[in-house]
Amino acid sequence: WFLPKSMSPDELIEKLGQEYRLKKAPVVKNKITYFDTHDWRLNKKQYLLSLTDQVWQLIDYKTGEGVVTMMNTKKHTPQFARDFILDPLKTILHKTLGFRRLLPMAIYHIETRRLRILNADRKTTAHAELRTWTLNNKNNAFHTVNIIGLRGYEKRTKKLHRLISSMGITKKESPHFFFIQGTKHHGRNPRDYTSKFSIQLDPDISTRDAVVAILKKLLATMRANEEGIIKDIDAEFLHDFRVAMRRSRSGLSQIKGALPPKETQWISKELASLGKQTGPTRDLDVYLAYEDAYLARLPDGLRSGLTGFFNDMTQRRHKEWQKMVRTLKSIAYQKMVSNWQAILDGGAAMGPSNNADRPIAAFARSIIYRRFNRIIKKGRAIHTKSPDERLHRLRIQCKKLRYSLEFFTSLFPVKEMAYVIRQLKKLQNLLGDFNDLSVQQEMLDEHLNAIRTGSRKSVRMAAALGGLQTVLGREKKEVRERFDSVFGRFSSAENQRLFAKLFG
Repeated sequence: WFLPKSMSPDELIEKLGQEYRLKKAPVVKNKITYFDTHDWRLNKKQYLLSLTDQVWQLIDYKTGEGVVTMMNTKKHTPQFARDFILDPLKTILHKTLGFRRLLPMAIYHIETRRLRILNADRKTTAHAELRTWTLNNKNNAFHTVNIIGLRGYEKRTKKLHRLISSMGITKKESPHFFFIQGTKHHGRNPRDYTSKFSIQLDPDISTRDAVVAILKKLLATMRANEEGIIKDIDAEFLHDFRVAMRRSRSGLSQIKGALPPKETQWISKELASLGKQTGPTRDLDVYLAYEDAYLARLPDGLRSGLTGFFNDMTQRRHKEWQKMVRTLKSIAYQKMVSNWQAILDGGAAMGPSNNADRPIAAFARSIIYRRFNRIIKKGRAIHTKSPDERLHRLRIQCKKLRYSLEFFTSLFPVKEMAYVIRQLKKLQNLLGDFNDLSVQQEMLDEHLNAIRTGSRKSVRMAAALGGLQTVLGREKKEVRERFDSVFGRFSSAENQRLFAKLFG
């Protein structure tokens, strides 16, 4: 239980000493660190992960029980799921974290005083553990007491509980209390950031007000990821930054006439330029993320040839990241985002535009339905001999439809919108896999052509990359063969009727 703020551990010990014989043990000091990712992936899965000295513990929020307890077998604290050695913790974290880094969200220094409660015969009937949890100074301390009864002394334990309660000690502690208080101390709140786009729009507001609200939220997402990119915490910061940027450009291009032409052209140009400056680092992040998958695709004899390849990729990525960081720290970038924020904050003060005063609900319907029909038309024109480029263009159209659906989800029935997005995601996943395999093949081909022949290292690398080319080509063919069935489900009469009902 928590001690009242008016009571110190010494006072509790004194009061217990008036009723019982006590045997004190030396004070034990240790540290507990609670972890999560920037976007709270453990918290969303109802997990609480902590490291106390060298012991990891994963707790299930719902039951309060430990899922996994294991020793930290590494000299340094693991940062990614891949850094953990032992299962089941490694498997659980891999499924939950993906490529995100574990961050220390709350750190407490704990002093524990252990007392043995004795009877007249000096036999131990219960244990009391008094803990002081300190964040960074004594003003940020919490005091708790834990009573541990022993078998055969149940009545005495109940009497001790009643005594504790009579002192006003009734509020029970929970591990997530300390997690939440610790995160607040560091200026965070659980789930204060998510990469998933969500906004509540009133169907009666104007198109300009809706677009300004959407763009403000996306700009806030970009700003929230800047520090993580500059510190190079993990690759997902740049990914979320670029998705927010792409959504902004898509919103401006699809919801035409919401903002005046001058502002629209200016920010569209700036975001396009920023996309080019951040693109190379993201591309290399994606390639590096394929390392384990590439190794798994090759026989043991060819795997060593990839070492030099990924070393080259890592060096190239570091150089591109340095250039990108210079851009984000530049006066020009800071001025651009400040001006963009000021324009959005001005909102209604912007000049006139064609669709500024149009009700957003009707405009959203026309945008979504037009985009959907375009996808149906382009998808039906694709056949077995169509060039790859057609599938890539269809992927971009699907991405634009997805953004529109996410922008305007709140304007339409929740259940139907969830179904529509789910159906679209299945098609997007296939087209995304096809595009990824195409890009990987191009990248490997480029690297193969750049290899200087002659050394044993270059021969091994060429053999490994050539083997990968063959495997990726086979996988790409298999994905392509699934297109007709996946697109057929998306373009079904049932799905078309639903789109017509919602947006027609």
